[in-house]
Formats: sequence, C-alpha cells, structure tokens
Amino acid sequence: MRIFLSIITGLLFLSPSLGATEPKLTGAPDLNELGINYTLKESTDPIPNKIHVLRVDLVLNKVKPAVTLGPDPDGDGPAEVSLTDPRKLASSPSVLAFINTNPWDSFPNAQGKKNRNWYSGQPVDIHGLAGTKGKMRSAMAPNNASVWFDPQGRVHFGHQPDDKPEEATTGFQLILSKGKLTVNQGGARHPRTAIGTDEKGGILWLVVVDGRQRRYSEGMNMHELASLMKELGCWTATNMDGGGSSIMGLLDKNGKMKVMNSPSDRSSGRVTIRPLPMILTITKSKNPQK
Repeated sequence: MRIFLSIITGLLFLSPSLGATEPKLTGAPDLNELGINYTLKESTDPIPNKIHVLRVDLVLNKVKPAVTLGPDPDGDGPAEVSLTDPRKLASSPSVLAFINTNPWDSFPNAQGKKNRNWYSGQPVDIHGLAGTKGKMRSAMAPNNASVWFDPQGRVHFGHQPDDKPEEATTGFQLILSKGKLTVNQGGARHPRTAIGTDEKGGILWLVVVDGRQRRYSEGMNMHELASLMKELGCWTATNMDGGGSSIMGLLDKNGKMKVMNSPSDRSSGRVTIRPLPMILTITKSKNPQK
C-alpha cells in the first residue's frame, strides 16, 4: 500500500523547511483564485517518490491550456522543431504553469547514427500530434495517446481524422480509460509525466513524478502511475514523455517562473534542464467568465 504525505501550497519548491500552509501569492496572480492548485505528494511505499500535482479547474474559464513549440529550423524540411530550454518556451508573461509533453527523436547522420545528447538548437522530429492555435506542426494517424483541446478549451483524449484540435499534444500511451487501468503491473521505474481529467472533463491534472534519484525519488512504473492518476480522481489519463524530460514549472510569489520538480539529468553532479521541442502551458484567459 502506498503512503502519501500531501503538502498543498501555492508556492513550494522542494524545501523541507516549508510547512503545509497555503499562502497567497504576492506580486503575481493568485493561482488558487484562478483555479490552479499545486500539491507535493511524498510517497514512501514501496520506494520514496516526490510527486508534483497541478489541479486545474477548467470550468471556471479563468485559465486555458496552450501549447508552445520551439522554432521550426527548416520550414518545409524534415525537422519540425529545434530543441529549446523549456523555461524560454514558458517565458511569456501570460504563462502561469507548464509541463513537458511529446516525445521526439533526432535525425541520423551519414553513418546512420542519431545524436541523443540533447542540446539547445538541435533539429528533431516530434512524435505524435502537436500544434497550437489550430495549426498542427506534427501530424499523425489516429491515436488514443493524443491529448488535445478544442476551441472551447475542453480536453479530449485520442483523436480521429475529423477532429479539429485547437491545442494538441501526444504521449506514449493511455494508462487510464473510463476509470480503469489499461496497463499491466511491474516494469521499469522512471521519472514520469502524465495528463489526466475527470469524467466530465472539467478538471485537468498535470503530474510529474521525480525519478532516478536514489533514496530521494526513484520514479514509477506504468501501473503505479496509472494507480496514482486514478487516486487523484482521474477518469482518463495518458503517460507523456518522461525520463530527463519530465519537468513542471509554476509562478512563484514574485511572478517568476520556477521549476517545481527535480529533473533527473545531471552535469558534474548538478541538475541540468533538458531542452524540449514543446511544452503545454496554462495561461490566464483573456476574457474570463465572472
């Protein structure tokens, strides 16, 4: 049985000295008022894990999901995007929070080898449906791993050729469908990112599980991730890209974007932020309903 210790706050950055209070943000939008609630869950059984949860109330119509992609390096060429620091992708003043989304891969060189030592500016191919403002940068055949939003901001899982996404992302696989787990037990544990929603599609959950950090946070397998999403209240959930790509950002009390989790990539023992092709952001609605 998993044991979760939840710390709910509008401003928490992995500091053990912070308590379970929920201070209002100053110098930045009140995220709780906008329907954005951050929770740090600490699991101790069967292994230690730090789980970062953003619960976003879409019914309030005060915020909306929006995809941000890196630049297209070659127009009509084979590359769809250049890898970019996700903090740069999230640098717009309208962005309140973000997580990573689609997987990707590089292109082979003359010897057929791919460079997977990811670096900013690297041209890559996005895997799966990806686009913003109704324009798809990356297309694909119908797939149940897609997570997309219609012009009204409603979330959908899976897509068909006649669907018209406004904002679109894609993960690796659907892990929860109609409240039931769709993955088997066991498997490797890694850092994970997942997106889920309740049965009515009014609540969006964005989840990042830290991993590959012994005795601090070791990651989850697919079954554990799906079980977590169900426990949070999800009816449907998809496993997005994970590993060193898993990242979550949230505005701090000064209105600056802060990375909430502990990404697993390291350089000389220090955390490094992996460049990404795109992110899913939560932005403040221009014309929120009162």
